Amino acid sequence: NWTGPTRCSFCDRDETIKHLFLDCLLAKVLWRTVHIAFNITPSSSVNTLFGTWLNGIGPETARHIRAGVCALLWVV
Repeated sequence: NWTGPTRCSFCDRDETIKHLFLDCLLAKVLWRTVHIAFNITPSSSVNTLFGTWLNGIGPETARHIRAGVCALLWVV
């Protein structure tokens, strides 16, 4: 029920959840950073980002990655 602007503040394209967290140029830069820093493949969808994306990674490592990714998503 967002009533604010519907255009991305970073690239002026239509803003959707997928665009904001995955498709925007800024999001792609952030995900590339995550890939380089942790050597893990970025999420390919919003559902896996908030669900099964880190399955198979040790719990302690996954906890640190989630904390970092949450901080990045908050920044966006």
